[in-house]
Amino acid sequence: MNSNLSGNEFFPSSCEFYVDMGGRLHQPSTITQTFLIIIIVVHILTFPVTAALNALVMIAVKMKSRLRSHKSNIGLALLASTDFVVGILVQPSFIAMIITVLLDDVSSATCVLQALTRAMSVVSVSTSLINMALISGERYVAMRHPFAHFSLVTEARFLVASVLAWLLSIIVHIGIVVYRSVFLPLNNATMGLCLAFIIFCHVTVYREIRRHEKQIAAQQVTVEAREQFQKDKKAFKVTFIIIVVLTLCYTSLLIFRVVLVRYQSKLSFDVLYIYFFLATLMTLLNAFFNPLIYAARLREFRVAFIEFICRTGNIAEAEQI
Repeated sequence: MNSNLSGNEFFPSSCEFYVDMGGRLHQPSTITQTFLIIIIVVHILTFPVTAALNALVMIAVKMKSRLRSHKSNIGLALLASTDFVVGILVQPSFIAMIITVLLDDVSSATCVLQALTRAMSVVSVSTSLINMALISGERYVAMRHPFAHFSLVTEARFLVASVLAWLLSIIVHIGIVVYRSVFLPLNNATMGLCLAFIIFCHVTVYREIRRHEKQIAAQQVTVEAREQFQKDKKAFKVTFIIIVVLTLCYTSLLIFRVVLVRYQSKLSFDVLYIYFFLATLMTLLNAFFNPLIYAARLREFRVAFIEFICRTGNIAEAEQI
């Protein structure tokens, strides 16, 4: 049962976070304080790196025509823009939010901070998932309709689709604020549809790759087709790894939602708060892992990162001289 029930009625009803959690974390245990401080430290260590690496991804795709020529890299750059927002805004906000929870602050400013932090996290997570669906759709078209892919999938359309993803996420969240009772069903339905579409695209792409491999083994394709197939296969592997990592990171948050709905009254506030901030940390760390995957799996990104870092270092030395 919730052990901190006494005193938890003393918080503003406008503090939606405390309302959803069933009360505020009053006098947390030493273990809870230690866990939350560790989570703060992890956020502090990762958010600057998250912002910097995703900025490098966007700069690399913008500056390198070779990277931009492959449509899937444009999708990765757009995904990096969402991950950049996570590093520059969402993670620092969560640091401040955890501190207010540890201080047991129930001021109106704290309520606003909590609301903004949760709004930014929901919008960024939803946008990331939609962008991942766009990248999966691009891979599907590239493998299933290669001739239409060149004219159908363009940089301008990718940009428009990414902007629409942000708008859709924001509009959905506004609707959630107005009609709070539909928050979990609507948000879970959106995530479920995106995941279902992503799985469908990757299963289809995998089957196409197997079929192409059989054709190549039978020497029924041209050299150009072989080279294009290797590029598409490499892009598929990268997006597949990204999706696996994304699923692992997001699963903890989905499980927490189930726990919050079904078992909230049976768990102490210490357990609920630790699990919530730990699940949120895992979800947001996906923005940290993505650029590391690009660098590890794609040589072009590694080279672009190194060139940019060296160029920045040379400029700094020249200014000092």
